[in-house]
Amino acid sequence: MTGSRSLHYEDGPLVWLDLETTGLDPSKNRIIEVAVLITNGDLQLVDQEGCHFIVKSNEQTLNEMDDWCTIQHNRSGLIAKTEESTLTAPEVADAVLAYIQKWVPEQRTALLAGSSVHFDAMFLRTTGPDVVEHGGGPIWKKIADHLHYRSVDVSSVKELCKRWYPQKHEEYRKTRPAQASHRAMDDIRGSIAELKFYREAIFTEPNVQAGSGDNR
Repeated sequence: MTGSRSLHYEDGPLVWLDLETTGLDPSKNRIIEVAVLITNGDLQLVDQEGCHFIVKSNEQTLNEMDDWCTIQHNRSGLIAKTEESTLTAPEVADAVLAYIQKWVPEQRTALLAGSSVHFDAMFLRTTGPDVVEHGGGPIWKKIADHLHYRSVDVSSVKELCKRWYPQKHEEYRKTRPAQASHRAMDDIRGSIAELKFYREAIFTEPNVQAGSGDNR
C-alpha cells in the first residue's frame, strides 16, 4: 500500500486495467467487464480492492458474442453476471474514470498497464456498438484520454524473458496459476504478480529512486 494518498508524476503511477469483451473486434464487439488496480512505479497498490464493474447485457449483446467468448464467459459465470447487472456502459465508464482520477488526478501522468494491454487500449479508443447506441460520445475514450500515451505491457516483458532468460521463464511458468480465469480482476492481479516476479528475478538492481518513472 502507498499510504492511501493520490499519486503524481514522481510516483510513476500505473493504471492496471483489464477488459472482458464479447469478441476481438472493437468496432463490432462490446466491453462487458472492467477492472482496475492502481500502483506506483514499485508496484505497490494504492488500495487492495480497486474498482470492478460489469455492464448490463441484453439479448442482442449475447447473440453477437463469438463462440470462444460464449464458452469462456459461461464457464466463468460472467454471462450470468452481465444479465443481472443494471449498469450501462456510460455509467461504468464514468465510475472507472472517477476511480482513476481519485488516485491519479493529473491527466496524462499514469501509464496504462496490463498483459497484451494494446487490446484493452483499442477497445477504449474505438467507437464500438455500445458507444454508437449511446450517442457516439467518448464513453470509453475519456478513460484512455486521462492516461499517458505510453503503456507497460507485461506480455512484452514475458516474451523477452522467454528469449533472453529461458531458465527464469521456466521458473515462472512452473509457479504461476495453472489457468487464467478470464475474469478481469483476476487477470490484473496475475499481471502485477508476474511483473513483480520479473523485477525480482531479472531487473535485480533498479537504479532509480523508488516509485519514479519518466512519463514524458
